[in-house]
Amino acid sequence: MKEMLKRRFEITERMRSIADAMEAEKREMTPEEKAEVEGLKRELNVIDLRINAEAGGKKPQAQRSQAAQFDAWLREACAGGKQREFKVLNREAVTTQTQNADGTIPVTIEDFMAPLEQGLILDLVGLKLQTGLVGSYMIPGIGAVTAQVAGEGETVADSEISFEKLQPNPKRVAIRVKISNQLINQSAGKAYAAIVEQVSEGIRRLLNQRMFATRQNISDALIGPFKALAGAAGVPAANIRTQAQKKAAKHILFAGECPTYKELMLLRTVALCKGVQNLNGAYVMDAATAGELRCTPKGAGGGRMVLEDGMIDGIPVYETNYINEGTNKNYVGFGYWRYEALGQFGDVRMIVDPYSGAAEDCVIVTINADWSMTTLRPEAFTIGECAGGSGSGSGSGN
Repeated sequence: MKEMLKRRFEITERMRSIADAMEAEKREMTPEEKAEVEGLKRELNVIDLRINAEAGGKKPQAQRSQAAQFDAWLREACAGGKQREFKVLNREAVTTQTQNADGTIPVTIEDFMAPLEQGLILDLVGLKLQTGLVGSYMIPGIGAVTAQVAGEGETVADSEISFEKLQPNPKRVAIRVKISNQLINQSAGKAYAAIVEQVSEGIRRLLNQRMFATRQNISDALIGPFKALAGAAGVPAANIRTQAQKKAAKHILFAGECPTYKELMLLRTVALCKGVQNLNGAYVMDAATAGELRCTPKGAGGGRMVLEDGMIDGIPVYETNYINEGTNKNYVGFGYWRYEALGQFGDVRMIVDPYSGAAEDCVIVTINADWSMTTLRPEAFTIGECAGGSGSGSGSGN
């Protein structure tokens, strides 16, 4: 049974890889792929028949709900009172109790990452969170590349994004979740829901905290684009007039405690003046500033507010107090977020420890994953600082 299930998983993985290639390349199956898929389907049918025969005509355990499978698996993983480590698969796996010895479990990376994606700026600007990466980021359609007419032997100019910039520097992110044995033994899928929810929330808070950090006493390991910009010398918005001044601007000082519509437009302009492409732009600000802009007209006597329906002039606004955490400043950031690479690399590891929390009758589940965030083009981002400061500082919010 174990060997059949293993082979079944290999077949489905191969069929998915063919489908992924067709979708990515926007093409039909090649004759060779058609022949291979037909052969795989025949083998899959034989395996399914044998599995049903071995099970005595009963449905395989894999037909049970994923949450129920996870409950049963977690109880078995805790048996014996010893700490055990498992690998979370990147793709869906057929799972039965006989597979536990191989480390397969009825959750996948996507179970954690799909809900995680909803609270990241990537989701707001329409970028897919990449998981299970190896070696480098996979970022299509990026970089200000200009076609040239080149004579024989001439060199064509390189993109602004070098291969070195695509090389990640993954850092381990770990989160621990305590689950009571009562919840595990008496629940109907609640252990799965609790672990997925807590893991996703915890990783989301950490990634947002690091992505939007502006305080200078935070480490550069796993950091977004705004820390370096906040540390640069500020230039009053009124002094930025010429093309050269806009190209040089990184940190803009607003005249008042809340930015004007013109100053917010300047944040976008200085990025575009540096030659970046208009790719997935978004503002970042705290909830207080966003609330003020919802009540601020674009111009004197105008009926339209600066911030309407979550957007400023058609550009989405991401609200998070993390941008001011640990500072006495009030910052507003802007960026073309296709130039900020965020990805999860390699395997996700799950450790089930029924021993350390035994005194509380709890099981400790630890998730370890390697994450990397890299600003591919720093010039695609700018930051503005409001006069007077008073940043949120608490880090609450998204």
